[in-house]
Amino acid sequence: MGLRGERLLNNLKNALDEGAAGSVSAVRGALSQIEDYGDIWYVDSVGGTTYGLGKSWSTAFSTITLAVAAASAGDIILCRGSTFSEAVTVSLAGLQIIGVGNTPNEAIWTADADAVCLTIAADSVLVTNFRIRPPAYSADRTTCGINISAAPYVRIIGNRFQGKAGSQIAIYGTTASSVGHGHILNNEFAFMNTATYGTGIDCVGTGGGFWQNFIIRGNYFNSCVVGIDMDLRYSLIEGNYIYDYGLSAASALESILDRGIDLTGGYGNIVTKNYLAGDYSTATYIAATGDSWIGNTSDDIAETTEVGAETGITFRVPQA
Repeated sequence: MGLRGERLLNNLKNALDEGAAGSVSAVRGALSQIEDYGDIWYVDSVGGTTYGLGKSWSTAFSTITLAVAAASAGDIILCRGSTFSEAVTVSLAGLQIIGVGNTPNEAIWTADADAVCLTIAADSVLVTNFRIRPPAYSADRTTCGINISAAPYVRIIGNRFQGKAGSQIAIYGTTASSVGHGHILNNEFAFMNTATYGTGIDCVGTGGGFWQNFIIRGNYFNSCVVGIDMDLRYSLIEGNYIYDYGLSAASALESILDRGIDLTGGYGNIVTKNYLAGDYSTATYIAATGDSWIGNTSDDIAETTEVGAETGITFRVPQA
């Protein structure tokens, strides 16, 4: 890849990082300038076919699975249409899967019950501008929208994770080693309200594994039982909005938030500039050892040893 290709690709990534993923015209404009970096593959759930070449909209594939099978590391897959119902595994480093359409998050991605829409098993994969409907689950706790268990440097940007009846987890991961440097930016997590297990981001380490050096920024958690549950280390959680009151699985408007942020098992994170609804105590927000939770906004001004009584600004990690 030449210097011009590197510059153009960086322009696209910068646009996505700044929240422009919802602007289809911006994404298309950036992509149209890329000439010497990988291939671009086209997927159309409505107009595509199983025998197309996938090299233009007129020859588009009908499924993401077909495009991933044809792609190489570093390629770009553009997806449009109505609903993709498929479980896909990506093992190609640097693959970029981008939803396009006339409105943000127009491309819908779901899968059968007890499945995973997308399993990322390679580094530096980008997923942006989809409406992801995490599958319903009956017994499998790993059912989710995106599984990032083996995915360092993952980029999940500008998607809407929208629960449906029985949806369990939007983004899930478990690791026995260390997985790091992921960016989860500017996503919306809505209606992940299945009792007990409805969760926006649920990533835990096992057997000494952990998640480190993540940036989780600008996300919106609405009508979720749990917002973020990760044993993070040396990571930044900034500018997220976590709401307490929302729509329950029984379609009642009520307080449903059980845990907003739970960093049990982690170490040394910065949690700042977030809106943290509900009880600002360890009943709802659980800090890791060595965390800083200065500069968040909380309505729980009764917690005067952690929250400014007049400002609602946190100056200490949540206490019991």
